[in-house]
Amino acid sequence: MNRKLVPRGITLLLMAGILTLPIAAGVVLAISALLTAMGDPLGGVVLKHIAMGCGILWVVDLAALVLAEGLNSLAESNEHDEHPKP
Repeated sequence: MNRKLVPRGITLLLMAGILTLPIAAGVVLAISALLTAMGDPLGGVVLKHIAMGCGILWVVDLAALVLAEGLNSLAESNEHDEHPKP
């Protein structure tokens, strides 16, 4: 029986966040620079804050993924310890 503490769907969602959030932050930061260069400093500042929010979410997502994989690893090691082979 392969019972995991964190469902596979949540792990896949966290993996998707790990892959997409840095790209989104980079795109928003580039648009922020573009707006600033076009003479809209307020829009540039707002988008910089949004990019920073994406970065913060990425770090939280990374920590959550590490914890989820750690919990799944512990569940697998406990499962093997409960049923020793003769």
